[in-house]
Amino acid sequence: MKHRDFNIDILAIRQGAQKINSGFGILILLVIIALSFFAIKVMGLAGGLIVLALPIALTSLSIIWKNPKYGVWGALIMGFLSTGLTRYLPGPWGLSIDILLVLSWLVVLLNKDVRVKWKHVKQDIVWLTVIWMGYILFQSVNPAGNGLIAWFYAMRGIGFYQFLTVPLIFLLFRKPKDIHQFINCILLLSLLGTIWGFKQQILGVDAAEYHWLYVEEHHEEHILHGVLRVFSYYSDAGAFGASQAMMALVCGILFMGPFMKTTKTKYLILGITFFLGFAISGTRGALMVPLAGGIAYLILVKNFKILVAGFSAIMIVFCILKYTFLFQGVEQVRRMRTALDPNNKSLSVRLDNQKTFGRYLANKPFGGGVGTAGFWGARFNPESLMANTATDSWYVKIWAETGTVGLTLHLIILAYILGKGGHRIMRMKDSREKSHAIAFYAAFVGVIFASYGNQVLGQMPTGPITNMMIPFIFILTRKAK
Repeated sequence: MKHRDFNIDILAIRQGAQKINSGFGILILLVIIALSFFAIKVMGLAGGLIVLALPIALTSLSIIWKNPKYGVWGALIMGFLSTGLTRYLPGPWGLSIDILLVLSWLVVLLNKDVRVKWKHVKQDIVWLTVIWMGYILFQSVNPAGNGLIAWFYAMRGIGFYQFLTVPLIFLLFRKPKDIHQFINCILLLSLLGTIWGFKQQILGVDAAEYHWLYVEEHHEEHILHGVLRVFSYYSDAGAFGASQAMMALVCGILFMGPFMKTTKTKYLILGITFFLGFAISGTRGALMVPLAGGIAYLILVKNFKILVAGFSAIMIVFCILKYTFLFQGVEQVRRMRTALDPNNKSLSVRLDNQKTFGRYLANKPFGGGVGTAGFWGARFNPESLMANTATDSWYVKIWAETGTVGLTLHLIILAYILGKGGHRIMRMKDSREKSHAIAFYAAFVGVIFASYGNQVLGQMPTGPITNMMIPFIFILTRKAK
């Protein structure tokens, strides 16, 4: 990759190094160390780390000021790492995503050297994100809610990140190299997650992960029959499994694309690796990602032979899991098989929870308020019915917090994206761009369907990834309107 792609000024780096080696640089370094020791004495280790992080923060700000793309890249990276970092150094790491995206917007608006063409944001997809964010803002005054603080924390994953990210992609990421960098970035970070997951599977968890499992009481859902449901550095096994399944699907589709043999081999190896990562997570609901996404791919390619072969393969896998006991000795396969069992206790519990929400929301068309269900509900109002009734599904969460009105609006937006995106992809001529567009579209379809069983669409890093994939689909298909 060329240095000019990232605007790296070698001369500036050398000049910076010379300044550090100068007497002034040494004096600054000593002052930072002294301030760190003082902060540690007053505020503990966290205070010292804050002071030490200041030079890094200022450097990052300088880089983003020159190129706001780096803020978006940083937000994507933190989408992968933020939840895992809290196990080793507790803190509001998730807010770094907000900060990086807001900084990128401030640079776009204030730095005259960053020239953008505002006509690129005149997209119906952008307007849909604005409409959804407007409805989320309206939820801040919902009288049934838990207040502004709970609303602020909860609304970020529901709509705020998408509201900030989608227009930035249309403005800043319009070149082919941007899409290649995006693919390489998510492949690398996902592969690191797979490697970390296999480390947990083979060598066991480390001290911080052990503390998270047993002291913070996450072992009940992650240790089943003595077998670890691998979670890597993700928030939990469900988020890890869904993300790995999505990446396996993306690599599988790109493997079928018109690429060189070496590139196709890379995608094949990575696809198998990510599928194994999905398997060791023991996540049943994520099985829908490759199934639904695979069907979307088969429809979009419009190749009868591939369509028949693909549907046959999907039906074979379904029949093996549904009607046989093959591979029953493998814990991961046994757990996936339970997802197809209509008598599964987990399913009946979920249906009972939905009935509970139905009774509570009968006279609340706008829902119980953003930040009243799930994690944030338990944090800000732990005794409430909303906090003590598991949502499980992403759509149940949206329904519970934003009501029938919010759920209807949300589903209309998703259906519009799927309908228009699919239509434009079908009008494309076969090319690498079409393969990328199909891969992103199929991944989005898989995530949408998997979100019926789990909150996949709002999880890290799947949420930030799909927030970038959506505009990329329409950038790739802009000539096929």
